Amino acid sequence: MTTHVFIVNARSFPIHLKYLFAGTTAGDSRASWTPLLADIKRVRPRDEVIFYVNLVGFYGTFRVAQATPLVLHESAEPGYLRDELGVRLIYRTLLEPATVYPHGVSEWDALEKLPVYAKEVIWSLIYRKLKGERGCTPIFPHEASRLMNMIKDANPDGPLAASKAKGLTWDSNTERITLAEPATYKGALTPPPNVLGELVKRANKAHEAYLEAYFAEQAGIDPKLWPICGEPEKLKWLGNQVFCGVGMQKIDIFTILADERNNKEFRIIELKDEPIQGGIYKQLLRYINWTRCYIPDAINSNVQPIVVSRRINGIETTDAIADLRALNKMNESKVVRWFEYWLEKNTLVFEEVYY
Repeated sequence: MTTHVFIVNARSFPIHLKYLFAGTTAGDSRASWTPLLADIKRVRPRDEVIFYVNLVGFYGTFRVAQATPLVLHESAEPGYLRDELGVRLIYRTLLEPATVYPHGVSEWDALEKLPVYAKEVIWSLIYRKLKGERGCTPIFPHEASRLMNMIKDANPDGPLAASKAKGLTWDSNTERITLAEPATYKGALTPPPNVLGELVKRANKAHEAYLEAYFAEQAGIDPKLWPICGEPEKLKWLGNQVFCGVGMQKIDIFTILADERNNKEFRIIELKDEPIQGGIYKQLLRYINWTRCYIPDAINSNVQPIVVSRRINGIETTDAIADLRALNKMNESKVVRWFEYWLEKNTLVFEEVYY
């Protein structure tokens, strides 16, 4: 289960609470911006959601509702509740109350007031703020736990008794969530563009963003991706475009697996819409070192780097293979796994390369 932080503002937050949905925006752009689709395609039913009210603080928690389709595409103009929200949300997902507390945690307490130990900083949100992007950010389990503990501590009287019979709203003056009359989301339940179909159309062009959206959508679902992202019964956390360091490097896909004994594996997945090239080891080594330093329980023996690259016959990969072998000799992680993909009959085929 992944926890996602959705950014809203004082104007839009009461609307999100009243109709119980969250979404991603590209500002006034009319384009169906692919990174937004990849971000929201990451959500799964019963995932947790925390709202960040810009310049105010964090409120939670909510759950992604069981809905068909899970992700809604607001293709019409001006879009459902566009005037009330004051922003165009291209992709949306429906929510339900989980454990909703009336008081939030201020931005100062959550992000800017430094804890005793650097590892207790919620770096995923710090990086997002520094970069100034991402309306839907995944946060690691230890970050979600810390943030929710702060929200609980700010609410000694406990959570609200929210239910289908009792709606929610937010008062910008008191900065509290309160009970209100319930309302039903009545926007068009339109599925978003078909990710695989769009990827197929761009197969001979740059398409890494669509490849990422495909992985975000199908991780733990499409059996072809199980060897890469993990089998569904073991897949416990999924993130895309995961910030890893103040240099603003981002891991394309990151999954956390755990078996019945809670033995964990941390998969760092680098996507390439071209054949693998020399120099790949430097990029992977940065990701490996960051993961071991920042993620609890991540050590040499359970960090699994994976490269997924496009197969194009006749392209030389000798330098890249030498890089991978050199990285493996350093014993900084598990041996790097390498998969190639190609298009066949309007679908993707994946094959592991043993080098």
